[in-house]
Amino acid sequence: MKQVLERRFAHFLAGDAGFSDRPDALLIDGGVEHANVALNVLRELSIDIPVFGMVKDDRHRTRALVTPDGQEIAISAVPAVFAFIGGIQEEVHRFAITYHRLLRSKRMRESELEKIPGIGEKRRQLLLKKFKSVTAVKNATQQQLCEVLSEKQAEAVYAYFHGGKDTEEA
Repeated sequence: MKQVLERRFAHFLAGDAGFSDRPDALLIDGGVEHANVALNVLRELSIDIPVFGMVKDDRHRTRALVTPDGQEIAISAVPAVFAFIGGIQEEVHRFAITYHRLLRSKRMRESELEKIPGIGEKRRQLLLKKFKSVTAVKNATQQQLCEVLSEKQAEAVYAYFHGGKDTEEA
């Protein structure tokens, strides 16, 4: 979490596009310890933003906010605040799951190309840049593969995806 916050706020301080909006507050999915990590990162960068941890109940719903010094702020007594914080928590959870699925899918696609003898990282990148997906690489003809690979490499890729057949006619 520390590294994520450091990267995020380094972009903010550098004025990078997409990072120019300063948040009004940080809601951290975690208790006092997580809130303190976030607060320390902000202090190291001389950024003054209020930080609150989200304290969960036994059903994993946020029941309170907590300051880095341990002061709890109950939210369950105010239904609108409870619903608002709960909505934020659900959106963060949805975003995290979607992002991790994307990463897993990307790793799975790339790993298929890693299995091909003689095709290293640079060639995999060239193939994905040209064909956009492993499926498109698999469906490419040897001639199309030769647009980014040597003839020998194109034969190896084609043979890998077509059961050892090393020509398009086989």
